[in-house]
Amino acid sequence: MQTFKIRVINSDFESNNEIKAVSFEDARKQGLRAALTIGVDEVCGGAHFFGAEVVVDGDGDDRERFMVGMGQSPLK
Repeated sequence: MQTFKIRVINSDFESNNEIKAVSFEDARKQGLRAALTIGVDEVCGGAHFFGAEVVVDGDGDDRERFMVGMGQSPLK
């Protein structure tokens, strides 16, 4: 198992965690799931839009950034 740093950032908060994962792909999935979980709470709590940057840092030069967004709007 490798140690990865996962960071979820937007204008309202920043979350930093270290996780153990088998591969960079598994760490990426965990980071995206974390951002989506936060987004569901925000949108269900009344926010019309949620967006965040997800940064996954591994050993060496392994680093990727992703944008996660979701929103809700009533249909009339």
